[in-house]
Amino acid sequence: MELPVANIVSEINLKPDDVLLPLYEVVVNSIISLIQTKNLKKEDKKIQIQIFRGRESTNPELFGSSKTISSIKVIDNGEGFTESNFLSYKTAYSTKNKRQFGCKGIGRFTVLATFEKIYINSSYCEGNKWRYREFYFDSIEEVRQVILEDRESGEYKTVVELLNWNNELLCNYTALSLEDIADQLMHHCLIYYLCDELPNIEIYEPDEKKSINLNKLYSNVSKDAEKDFKIGNNKFKCFITKKIKKGSRKNHYVYYCANSRIVGNSKSLSNIDSLFSYPLNENGNQYLLDIYVVSDYLNKSVYPTRNGFSIPQEINRNYTLTNYKQICFDEIEEEIVTKLYDEYKEYILENREKSKKELISYIQNNALQYSRYINRQDILNKIPANISDEKKEEYLYKISYKEKLEIDNKIQNFIKNKNINKDTIQIIKEELKEKALYDSDNLTDYMLRRKSVIDVFNKFLDADENGNYKLEKDIHNLIFPTGLTNEDVDYETHNLWLLDERFATYKFVASDKSITSFSQIKSSKKPDLSMFNQRFSFAPKIAGELDSLVVFEFKRPGDVAWQKNKNDYMWEFSDLLMKYFDDFIYSSHKKNYKGNHVIIDKSTPKFGYLIMDVIPPQLADYNKDKGFGETPFGTYYKLFDKLNLHLEVLTFRTLIETVEKRHTPFFDKLFQR
Repeated sequence: MELPVANIVSEINLKPDDVLLPLYEVVVNSIISLIQTKNLKKEDKKIQIQIFRGRESTNPELFGSSKTISSIKVIDNGEGFTESNFLSYKTAYSTKNKRQFGCKGIGRFTVLATFEKIYINSSYCEGNKWRYREFYFDSIEEVRQVILEDRESGEYKTVVELLNWNNELLCNYTALSLEDIADQLMHHCLIYYLCDELPNIEIYEPDEKKSINLNKLYSNVSKDAEKDFKIGNNKFKCFITKKIKKGSRKNHYVYYCANSRIVGNSKSLSNIDSLFSYPLNENGNQYLLDIYVVSDYLNKSVYPTRNGFSIPQEINRNYTLTNYKQICFDEIEEEIVTKLYDEYKEYILENREKSKKELISYIQNNALQYSRYINRQDILNKIPANISDEKKEEYLYKISYKEKLEIDNKIQNFIKNKNINKDTIQIIKEELKEKALYDSDNLTDYMLRRKSVIDVFNKFLDADENGNYKLEKDIHNLIFPTGLTNEDVDYETHNLWLLDERFATYKFVASDKSITSFSQIKSSKKPDLSMFNQRFSFAPKIAGELDSLVVFEFKRPGDVAWQKNKNDYMWEFSDLLMKYFDDFIYSSHKKNYKGNHVIIDKSTPKFGYLIMDVIPPQLADYNKDKGFGETPFGTYYKLFDKLNLHLEVLTFRTLIETVEKRHTPFFDKLFQR
């Protein structure tokens, strides 16, 4: 059976995160070769990595300012390509002599998924003779030996060159700085360092004459602990490292390893357990953890390309083979967190308290409707640490809703079952107390919304930085949306309580709609607000006498807040209101109108309100002379006995001050002033 290399390479699918995978493969092969080389001391074992650059990336701001990688050269002084190793290399999927190191015989094909050719020369000693071998490997000609000759003398040296990057889809992602390459390689090979098997490794960029010693980077890593655990019959080991927090990094990470190499991307420990959302504080320094997990189970489950595992994140509960138990990442991570809890108890307690304080502060300042949870340790412990305010609100709401539902169900079951005795009465008393707390929270939430509306109303009355005021329609819409009736909006959508709590219960409300549009009265005039209370139901084609009629007129805030010319104060407040009442009382009714028949006569109680920003003294004096009286609150009123009509004039400031006084007892209690 023939298996063309090109076919194998075409099946390899690399992602942007895998662009350094070919480098990892070659470097790890050099490390393994040096581990197998017994005639060298550890300090004499060396690897040099040379990075050669090509063109600029197509988007330096996105991919990095470094040039892309064109070729890589890896030089080591390991045992070299002996006849046995060369034959193994020529055999697809061969793991000869390297099975114990997790070699799957596919790494060289991964290289060809990104580079055009692998060129290798090796000087080695075999059978007490020095030999030199030179060959290349590509997808077309596969393995072709160029030179094989004996040498009188020599030194152990193998050079592996990865020539001509040819994967255009991933090329831009190789625009990594030498520091980034060193950092990622350090993480990938850390297990060898932790196991004290790492040779001396240098990364060198010839064009820039720049080098980084990988071993020095490892010297900044402190191995804090090793932890073992089992899941079923499978053993796992965690290597826990700790280093001082530097730069913008803010997370602890978990790395899963297979065959002494990191596989795939790291996972933030805070996503596994939010209590690990903060750095460790120790002796005035902040530290971050890196946890490296190794296991034969991971070795067996790694993909051939070593960029992931065939392990699910959670248990597949639909699995049909009941005698088969597959381990999932959730189980592994649960054990990791348990081990970390044991190792860092003080840190966990500190973070839990910090999280509670943050949550309590959020409730006190932003979500008073959940105040009952401030002393509920079970709730404070249940909500994850270091989450956004939006997430805090989401968790609190879900918990509150679920608890309220449970209480309501218990009360309904008590009523339904009629199981009344001393014990059940005591239980239901406690449930009713809890329900009262939830009802109180609903009231708190409602009052908080009212306070927000009051704050917005006050803002609308102030001029902006350019001296401009909000339009009349802005305040009008805040009180009740224009162009609609109470049949179009629900109670939560309008704020008629700003005018008076009674108006929120009126049977019919029309906002900036012509009188004709909601009655059979012939009039095109549009009161800002018209409100009816009716003795009978207010419905199409049903006549009904009104119990009362209320009309509101709003005038725009600002220094031109009255109806006539700016300096003309000789006009009556009633001019702005009487025109509406006259049409309601005296206008004829339209025939064949499919609206509501509304009966209004002189005896119908009628109330008119004019609200404006400024009442100049001259205008006030003029209206006093025309029969308007002044109240102790600075408002003006006039009674029209024959029409059973009461008119009242006030400013927006007076209105909102009255609203605030009405709510002061609630706000004082709510905010504990």
